[in-house]
Amino acid sequence: MKTKLSLVLIALCFVTTNSFGQFSFGVSPGIGFCSGYFGYKINKFVPYAGFQYLNAQIKSLESGQRFDWDLSQVVSYSDELQLSGGLYIPNIGVKYFFLQKNKLQAYLALSVAKPMISAKMVLNDEVNEAIKDAIKDLSMWGGELGFGTEYFFDDNFSIGGEFGLRYFHLGNHNITEEEIYNPNTEEYLPVEIESDYKFNSSPTFTRITLNYYF
Repeated sequence: MKTKLSLVLIALCFVTTNSFGQFSFGVSPGIGFCSGYFGYKINKFVPYAGFQYLNAQIKSLESGQRFDWDLSQVVSYSDELQLSGGLYIPNIGVKYFFLQKNKLQAYLALSVAKPMISAKMVLNDEVNEAIKDAIKDLSMWGGELGFGTEYFFDDNFSIGGEFGLRYFHLGNHNITEEEIYNPNTEEYLPVEIESDYKFNSSPTFTRITLNYYF
Protein backbone atom coordinates (compact mmCIF):
# COMPACT_ATOMS: atom_id res chain seq x y z
CA MET A 1 0.00 0.00 0.00
CA LYS A 2 2.87 2.39 0.84
CA THR A 3 4.43 1.70 -2.58
CA LYS A 4 1.18 2.39 -4.46
CA LEU A 5 0.61 5.62 -2.54
CA SER A 6 4.15 6.79 -3.23
CA LEU A 7 3.73 6.08 -6.96
CA VAL A 8 0.51 8.10 -7.04
CA LEU A 9 2.16 11.09 -5.35
CA ILE A 10 5.18 10.89 -7.65
CA ALA A 11 2.93 10.62 -10.70
CA LEU A 12 1.17 13.84 -9.72
CA CYS A 13 4.53 15.59 -9.82
CA PHE A 14 4.86 14.76 -13.52
CA VAL A 15 1.31 15.58 -14.61
CA THR A 16 1.53 18.19 -17.36
CA THR A 17 -1.39 20.27 -18.64
CA ASN A 18 -1.84 23.42 -20.65
CA SER A 19 -2.82 25.30 -17.50
CA PHE A 20 -0.78 27.89 -15.62
CA GLY A 21 1.62 26.52 -12.99
CA GLN A 22 3.67 28.01 -10.17
CA PHE A 23 6.58 26.83 -8.10
CA SER A 24 5.90 26.93 -4.37
CA PHE A 25 8.03 27.04 -1.27
CA GLY A 26 6.86 26.93 2.32
CA VAL A 27 8.09 26.71 5.87
CA SER A 28 6.42 25.65 9.08
CA PRO A 29 8.07 27.26 12.11
CA GLY A 30 8.07 25.34 15.36
CA ILE A 31 9.77 25.08 18.72
CA GLY A 32 13.02 23.22 18.06
CA PHE A 33 11.70 21.22 15.07
CA CYS A 34 10.84 23.16 11.92
CA SER A 35 10.02 21.88 8.44
CA GLY A 36 10.09 23.09 4.86
CA TYR A 37 8.81 21.98 1.46
CA PHE A 38 9.22 22.73 -2.23
CA GLY A 39 6.48 21.99 -4.76
CA TYR A 40 4.74 22.95 -7.98
CA LYS A 41 1.14 24.18 -8.19
CA ILE A 42 -0.91 22.85 -11.12
CA ASN A 43 -4.50 24.05 -11.09
CA LYS A 44 -5.80 22.94 -7.69
CA PHE A 45 -2.99 20.47 -6.96
CA VAL A 46 0.38 21.14 -5.30
CA PRO A 47 2.67 18.06 -5.34
CA TYR A 48 5.63 18.70 -3.05
CA ALA A 49 8.68 17.24 -1.32
CA GLY A 50 9.70 18.22 2.20
CA PHE A 51 12.44 17.64 4.74
CA GLN A 52 12.98 17.78 8.51
CA TYR A 53 16.19 17.29 10.45
CA LEU A 54 17.15 16.98 14.10
CA ASN A 55 20.64 16.55 15.55
CA ALA A 56 21.55 15.85 19.18
CA GLN A 57 24.77 15.27 21.12
CA ILE A 58 25.35 14.03 24.65
CA LYS A 59 28.69 14.05 26.45
CA SER A 60 29.36 12.85 30.00
CA LEU A 61 32.53 12.56 32.07
CA GLU A 62 32.75 10.58 35.29
CA SER A 63 35.87 10.29 37.45
CA GLY A 64 36.71 9.03 40.92
CA GLN A 65 38.01 5.86 42.57
CA ARG A 66 36.93 2.24 42.43
CA PHE A 67 38.23 -1.20 43.28
CA ASP A 68 40.13 -3.00 40.51
CA TRP A 69 39.69 -6.75 40.92
CA ASP A 70 42.58 -7.51 38.58
CA LEU A 71 45.00 -5.38 40.59
CA SER A 72 43.27 -6.07 43.93
CA GLN A 73 43.45 -2.43 44.92
CA VAL A 74 41.61 0.88 44.75
CA VAL A 75 42.52 2.86 41.64
CA SER A 76 41.56 6.20 40.12
CA TYR A 77 39.43 6.13 36.97
CA SER A 78 37.93 8.46 34.37
CA ASP A 79 35.15 7.43 31.96
CA GLU A 80 34.11 9.65 29.04
CA LEU A 81 30.96 8.88 27.05
CA GLN A 82 30.03 10.63 23.80
CA LEU A 83 26.73 9.95 22.06
CA SER A 84 25.66 11.72 18.89
CA GLY A 85 22.83 11.12 16.48
CA GLY A 86 20.66 12.59 13.76
CA LEU A 87 17.07 12.14 12.65
CA TYR A 88 16.34 12.73 8.94
CA ILE A 89 12.71 12.88 7.74
CA PRO A 90 12.24 13.28 3.98
CA ASN A 91 8.64 13.23 2.76
CA ILE A 92 6.52 13.59 -0.35
CA GLY A 93 2.92 14.74 -0.50
CA VAL A 94 0.19 16.61 -2.32
CA LYS A 95 -2.22 19.44 -1.50
CA TYR A 96 -5.65 19.72 -3.11
CA PHE A 97 -7.44 23.09 -2.95
CA PHE A 98 -11.12 22.15 -3.08
CA LEU A 99 -12.73 25.46 -2.06
CA GLN A 100 -12.01 29.14 -2.71
CA LYS A 101 -13.77 32.04 -1.01
CA ASN A 102 -12.35 35.45 -1.89
CA LYS A 103 -8.73 35.35 -0.63
CA LEU A 104 -9.27 32.23 1.49
CA GLN A 105 -8.67 28.75 0.08
CA ALA A 106 -9.31 25.44 1.85
CA TYR A 107 -7.31 22.30 1.07
CA LEU A 108 -6.74 18.66 1.93
CA ALA A 109 -3.17 17.37 2.28
CA LEU A 110 -1.73 13.87 2.19
CA SER A 111 1.92 12.90 2.67
CA VAL A 112 4.17 9.92 3.43
CA ALA A 113 7.55 10.04 5.17
CA LYS A 114 10.51 7.71 5.67
CA PRO A 115 12.45 8.67 8.83
CA MET A 116 16.11 7.64 9.05
CA ILE A 117 18.38 7.58 12.09
CA SER A 118 22.16 7.79 12.42
CA ALA A 119 23.92 7.37 15.78
CA LYS A 120 27.40 6.93 17.18
CA MET A 121 28.55 5.98 20.68
CA VAL A 122 32.13 6.39 21.88
CA LEU A 123 33.28 5.25 25.34
CA ASN A 124 36.86 6.19 26.28
CA ASP A 125 37.82 6.63 22.61
CA GLU A 126 36.39 3.22 21.66
CA VAL A 127 33.46 3.09 19.25
CA ASN A 128 30.55 0.93 20.36
CA GLU A 129 29.21 -0.92 17.32
CA ALA A 130 26.15 -2.31 19.13
CA ILE A 131 24.13 0.87 18.63
CA LYS A 132 24.73 0.77 14.86
CA ASP A 133 23.57 -2.85 14.71
CA ALA A 134 20.42 -1.94 16.65
CA ILE A 135 19.57 0.86 14.17
CA LYS A 136 19.92 -1.50 11.21
CA ASP A 137 17.10 -3.63 12.61
CA LEU A 138 14.67 -0.68 12.83
CA SER A 139 11.90 -0.07 10.31
CA MET A 140 10.19 3.33 10.35
CA TRP A 141 7.67 5.17 8.21
CA GLY A 142 4.87 7.64 8.72
CA GLY A 143 2.16 9.68 7.07
CA GLU A 144 -0.13 12.66 7.52
CA LEU A 145 -3.68 13.48 6.49
CA GLY A 146 -4.64 17.08 7.11
CA PHE A 147 -7.20 19.79 6.48
CA GLY A 148 -6.13 23.41 6.24
CA THR A 149 -6.76 26.86 4.88
CA GLU A 150 -4.50 29.48 3.32
CA TYR A 151 -5.14 33.20 3.26
CA PHE A 152 -3.62 34.76 0.12
CA PHE A 153 -2.39 38.30 0.65
CA ASP A 154 -1.57 38.35 -3.07
CA ASP A 155 -0.76 35.85 -5.85
CA ASN A 156 2.66 35.12 -4.38
CA PHE A 157 2.27 34.87 -0.61
CA SER A 158 -0.09 33.18 1.83
CA ILE A 159 -0.26 32.20 5.47
CA GLY A 160 -2.04 29.01 6.45
CA GLY A 161 -3.17 26.83 9.31
CA GLU A 162 -3.57 23.06 9.25
CA PHE A 163 -5.05 20.38 11.51
CA GLY A 164 -4.79 16.67 10.88
CA LEU A 165 -3.91 13.13 11.86
CA ARG A 166 -0.34 11.85 11.89
CA TYR A 167 0.56 8.14 11.75
CA PHE A 168 3.91 6.71 12.83
CA HIS A 169 5.13 3.11 12.66
CA LEU A 170 8.26 1.72 14.31
CA GLY A 171 9.24 -1.90 13.92
CA ASN A 172 12.18 -3.99 15.04
CA HIS A 173 13.02 -7.43 13.71
CA ASN A 174 16.08 -9.11 15.17
CA ILE A 175 17.66 -12.56 14.92
CA THR A 176 20.37 -13.54 17.40
CA GLU A 177 22.37 -16.71 17.90
CA GLU A 178 22.88 -17.98 21.44
CA GLU A 179 23.77 -21.15 23.32
CA ILE A 180 21.49 -22.88 25.79
CA TYR A 181 22.36 -25.59 28.25
CA ASN A 182 20.52 -28.91 28.01
CA PRO A 183 20.70 -30.64 31.41
CA ASN A 184 19.57 -33.94 29.87
CA THR A 185 22.61 -34.17 27.64
CA GLU A 186 24.82 -31.85 29.71
CA GLU A 187 25.72 -30.00 26.53
CA TYR A 188 25.40 -26.48 25.18
CA LEU A 189 23.30 -26.23 22.04
CA PRO A 190 23.41 -23.37 19.51
CA VAL A 191 19.96 -21.85 18.99
CA GLU A 192 18.49 -19.01 16.96
CA ILE A 193 16.19 -16.51 18.70
CA GLU A 194 13.92 -14.33 16.58
CA SER A 195 12.19 -11.27 18.05
CA ASP A 196 9.68 -8.91 16.46
CA TYR A 197 8.49 -5.63 18.05
CA LYS A 198 6.03 -3.09 16.66
CA PHE A 199 4.97 0.36 17.82
CA ASN A 200 2.22 2.44 16.19
CA SER A 201 1.11 5.95 17.11
CA SER A 202 -1.66 8.17 15.69
CA PRO A 203 -1.62 11.63 17.29
CA THR A 204 -3.30 14.73 15.90
CA PHE A 205 -1.21 17.75 14.89
CA THR A 206 -1.52 21.44 14.12
CA ARG A 207 0.83 23.70 12.16
CA ILE A 208 1.16 27.22 10.86
CA THR A 209 2.67 27.61 7.36
CA LEU A 210 4.18 30.48 5.40
CA ASN A 211 3.86 29.81 1.66
CA TYR A 212 5.43 31.50 -1.37
CA TYR A 213 4.29 30.99 -4.98
CA PHE A 214 6.49 32.19 -7.83
